[in-house]
Amino acid sequence: MISVVVRDYRPSDYRDILEIDKEAFAPQSAAYDMYIYLTYGSDVLVADAGRKVVGYVASMEMGSEAKIMSIAVKREFRGLGIGNRLLDEIIKRCREKGKSQLFLEVRVSNNIAQQLYKKKGFEIIDVIPAYYNDGEDAYVMALNLGGQ
Repeated sequence: MISVVVRDYRPSDYRDILEIDKEAFAPQSAAYDMYIYLTYGSDVLVADAGRKVVGYVASMEMGSEAKIMSIAVKREFRGLGIGNRLLDEIIKRCREKGKSQLFLEVRVSNNIAQQLYKKKGFEIIDVIPAYYNDGEDAYVMALNLGGQ
């Protein structure tokens, strides 16, 4: 069993996060997007497996709500509950901040992610046609956090 600690992002994690992002989201991955998330008001958490970042989640606060901008786990570490732990921690932090809802977008074809989000209580509330660069639609999912 792998030992993983979920902690706040540090600038030294940047390269690892970019690598994970490219692996998970190429070809639509954009270093510019990650730079924005990491620089401007995002809450970024990483899954640290002994000084190696193997996953991350970035969320942004928008008034009484928050949005998960990106979440990914390094391919060889998937299926070990790391995404689950990252999601639990970001949900906990949003609740502690009194946020009323947490949103995210997910590919219509990404059934594995959708199952995880539904297990946490997220519900599909909308569809955005051709949201992704390749033309695939996205589901908008929301979790009621009970705040404000």
